Amino acid sequence: MKFNKKQYLGLVMAILSFTMMAFSTEDKPEQVVCFGDSITFGASVNGRSWVSFLKENHTAIDFINAGRSGRKTSDKLELLPVIIKYPSADKYLIFLGVNDLKDGNDSMVNTCVDHMKWMLSEIRKVNPKAKIVILAPCDINLKTMNQTNVKKKYNENTKTALYLLSKKYKTLAKEQKTDFISLLHAVSAPNYADGLHPNLKGQEEISAKVWKGIK
Repeated sequence: MKFNKKQYLGLVMAILSFTMMAFSTEDKPEQVVCFGDSITFGASVNGRSWVSFLKENHTAIDFINAGRSGRKTSDKLELLPVIIKYPSADKYLIFLGVNDLKDGNDSMVNTCVDHMKWMLSEIRKVNPKAKIVILAPCDINLKTMNQTNVKKKYNENTKTALYLLSKKYKTLAKEQKTDFISLLHAVSAPNYADGLHPNLKGQEEISAKVWKGIK
């Protein structure tokens, strides 16, 4: 089959375009946005959170730390600029809830679930192909809880609410056809720096649990 000059140039351009797209896809690492609170940010461990461990151990993936100390699910609007900044992320991991549950109760748990549902919806509006993973927060250790966190009312009611939240997040994930990982038992009791935040070993335990759930 013979090609004229115009057809030949068109074919060459098509091949070049396809080749560039293929290389572009191959060169782009998987992007995972980790949206959370102080545990994600890395409080008590100088910023070396579970996200840092994932980055160090799985360098082919671009793990992005979008954590902020003190963030609650009620700060859901903070997710919007993150979605805008990373509109084509492959995965979003959302790790929120414990800060909403100071002296927690059932009503607070239900509010967390409503906020989480809203966040799932907002991600899907911008990035419908993204895989979303709801991470139920870690437990707390009342025996090692420091006075600062006691005054903030992280107490037995918080602990009870966290167990209920894990169950309700799991139900929400099923309803919304998204993934779910419970971190409730991820951190060993001795590995809480202040009863609320994990120490480095605790952060590493979270990292291992998350990786097992998303790999």
